[in-house]
Amino acid sequence: MVEIIGLATMVALIWLLDWSMAGESDAERRRLAASGEGGSLTPSASGESRRRQAA
Repeated sequence: MVEIIGLATMVALIWLLDWSMAGESDAERRRLAASGEGGSLTPSASGESRRRQAA
């Protein structure tokens, strides 16, 4: 019985981690698309990534 509860807990935690990481990936994709980078996750043609720096 303890093994079943432990297995169910592990499956639930792995599912929760997968779900939260997928949501974070979607949010990052939307943020990049809104910033004008076209939603592309690849570097620019010159090989440099465009990043904004704080002042």
